[in-house]
Amino acid sequence: MTVADYIDQNLLDQVEKVAKEHLVASPFDHQILFQLGNVYYLKGEFQLAFDCFLKAVNLSPVHASYSINLGHSLRKLGETDQAIDSYQSVLVTNPRFADAHFYVGLLHFENRKFDHAFSSFNQALLVNPKYIAPRYYLGRLLEDNGEFRQAMNEYRRVIEYGLGKKILEERVTVNCGSVFSDAGLLEDAEKYYRKLLREHPDYADLHYQLGIVLKKMGKTDEAMEEFHFAIKLNPQYMEARRKYWETAR
Repeated sequence: MTVADYIDQNLLDQVEKVAKEHLVASPFDHQILFQLGNVYYLKGEFQLAFDCFLKAVNLSPVHASYSINLGHSLRKLGETDQAIDSYQSVLVTNPRFADAHFYVGLLHFENRKFDHAFSSFNQALLVNPKYIAPRYYLGRLLEDNGEFRQAMNEYRRVIEYGLGKKILEERVTVNCGSVFSDAGLLEDAEKYYRKLLREHPDYADLHYQLGIVLKKMGKTDEAMEEFHFAIKLNPQYMEARRKYWETAR
């Protein structure tokens, strides 16, 4: 689960309005451009999403997620070769980015370049053996090639690793709370994160994000409490630890 898996159309419209207003004053805020691109993508406005993602990539090429989502928008626009280039640009600096390998493989699969797809899916699985999406497509390639026993082995692993999970070809989300927070709408950000926490109280990142907002609002004790919850849920959450002690000073 990610912070933005629980949004509706009205919320998307609200975030779009807030992000666009913020960008009037801060047109080079690549994080808000990225989130606005995600809004457009989820609304099916892929050209507008592409425009936002491209600006975000140009402003901050080091963010892999920007190039990944740029590739997603290009795929939706039918620009397959450019989409592959966008995904592969991530692998230049981070060859162990499993998602990038998978998305390259998926485009090759869709274009019936099965040898290239097979190689990319295997690269994704070398990085993350429990990544069910490339394993599923690897099974399909093996099945289509008549290698039924090997295909069944891959499908069994999909069931073993992914029981109860959906095979997601693309994961585009919007961190609505972050947009509200960056735009100075701290009360809206607080309400958003508290709503999610009522539904998912055991999600450490939500507690951390709420703590950040509360710290900005000057609610030091409440912020420390949220950072503490995040640490309790995930003892390895080093950024939450750092913020806790930073707030305690």
